[in-house]
Amino acid sequence: MPFLVIVSVACFAGAVSIRVVDPIVPEMARDWAVSPALIALIASAFAFPYALSQPILGPVADAVGKARVIKIGLAVLTVATLATALSPTLELVFATRIIAGVAGGAIIPVALAMVGDRVPLHERQIALSHLLSAMLVAQLVSLIGSGWIASLFGWRWAMGAVAIISLIAWTGALIGLAPRRVARDSLSFDSLKDSYRDVFANPKAKFCYAAVFAEGMLIFGILPFIATMLEARGAGGIAEAGLVIAGMGIGGLAFTLTLKHTLARLGGMFNVIRLGAVAVGVGFAGVAMQGSWPFEMVAFSALGFGFYAVHNALQTQATELSSEHRGAAVALHAFFFFLGHAAGPPIYSLSFPLLGESGTVLIAGISLCLGALFLAHALETRS
Repeated sequence: MPFLVIVSVACFAGAVSIRVVDPIVPEMARDWAVSPALIALIASAFAFPYALSQPILGPVADAVGKARVIKIGLAVLTVATLATALSPTLELVFATRIIAGVAGGAIIPVALAMVGDRVPLHERQIALSHLLSAMLVAQLVSLIGSGWIASLFGWRWAMGAVAIISLIAWTGALIGLAPRRVARDSLSFDSLKDSYRDVFANPKAKFCYAAVFAEGMLIFGILPFIATMLEARGAGGIAEAGLVIAGMGIGGLAFTLTLKHTLARLGGMFNVIRLGAVAVGVGFAGVAMQGSWPFEMVAFSALGFGFYAVHNALQTQATELSSEHRGAAVALHAFFFFLGHAAGPPIYSLSFPLLGESGTVLIAGISLCLGALFLAHALETRS
């Protein structure tokens, strides 16, 4: 089985697990008789350990082999997600999602670093777009599927379906993902320090990591609130929320399918980032208008196109921050991205009462649009 197919399936499983909770927040809140704001923190319970495990998982993957780490991550993710589905208490739900977050952190970032190892730079952005396509399809399946399954059978069945997908990906990795026989550095505290010193010696690192943190915080931080926002204004429920958030995946797929043409037409990745900045601004403006759920789905499609235009370029840049310590470089990319994921829901919870939903969303959109334009300039001048 081709290498890119196997790692794409692994990324599919990892991505399905990340977003599964977002559309089913109201259903879980009703089941446990708690506030939706508390259930929304389950997203942070996954994202914080995902992020915090990265400074260790990246160097571990460099030292013991990326294929081995991916296989272990898929195995633990399968067991943890099944445990979430069967959890008798809300405390155990949080605990199992924390474990799933650590396991998920061993899949997608390591797969991206593996592509960096095995695919030449001039082909890498296109190769990474294949993994991105798998993750986008996973996002669509997770968001639409979890909302639909939860509305018919309950949220536990949605979690069970994710566990089955992880099991399939693990089986495929065991059969077809062979390790490369290369010399590796031994793992030690000194080697950890050396690897991260090497990564941050690259002047692009601070811009890449600040950008992915902002993306995670401002774009993904709002997703757990979409269902409750729709319900509050009578625009839909959990099924519609899944469709709205899935608009991001549709926009992202539109980007990946047109990437070759877009790169050629615009003259490289930095102008693609600028296009993404404009699309993100348009998408957030549409969300701030608080229209019907189909209108909001279109707005999320624009947001998704813009986000993935920027994020794909950042992924490519991350794989080149250090050729000697690529696992560590991509792990830091994921660390800051998911640290943003985890910080986002609490920040939106605080901002909504102060600035209102529309005001908060507009400020987020303007900040990301201007930030992405600055990012393109900063990376271009340092290339």
